[in-house]
Amino acid sequence: MICWALWKSRNRLVWEKKTSAPTQVIHSAWTTLDHWRTAQDKTSLLSLSLLQHDNNIERWTKPDSDTVKLNVDGALFERESAYGFGIVARDSTGHIVDLRATYQGGNYPAEVVEALGIKEALSWLKDKGWNKVDMETDSMVTVQAIFSNQIMSSTFGLVIRDCKSLLSALNNVSIRFVRRSANRVAHFVARRSRFFSDRSIHRIDFPDELLALMYDEC
Repeated sequence: MICWALWKSRNRLVWEKKTSAPTQVIHSAWTTLDHWRTAQDKTSLLSLSLLQHDNNIERWTKPDSDTVKLNVDGALFERESAYGFGIVARDSTGHIVDLRATYQGGNYPAEVVEALGIKEALSWLKDKGWNKVDMETDSMVTVQAIFSNQIMSSTFGLVIRDCKSLLSALNNVSIRFVRRSANRVAHFVARRSRFFSDRSIHRIDFPDELLALMYDEC
């Protein structure tokens, strides 16, 4: 795994002119090992398969009348050494009932950012009091890791452990993998998280592009 991480770091320098610190190389090796271990976990693969029997749906679908659907996505901003999340809650009519965006400085791999977005969403849910929540993300590796029994030692693994703990403390909250095309609104918010960060939904003037996405899906 270390050799693989060194090879990737070399290619990153040669082809993208970007350097990697030794700690980043070690972190990449740990994360790759965690992903390999998770991929060997038949329990997590079976759980994911059973949960995702309908994950071939290409478009976002409205939840049941008693359910809030929460879509989550993460975004990397390498030039700014920052990352962000987009968390969008919608009701059975397709309208946004709440929205949260976070933009922070830091360098993390994409899978860590996606997992941090799930952790943020689960923490955010604790005070909402919604009866039932269906959470969706287009990060398969995050969902698979949450349902895995493997112990992971990387930063990604530590965030996944927090996600498991939060999920176990929440009633009537499910999480599943969906295709990117079914997660477009959350992706839009994540990519523009620097503009939406820490603002109330009532203080956001939704861009026309976001409104068009919502109209297209509903």
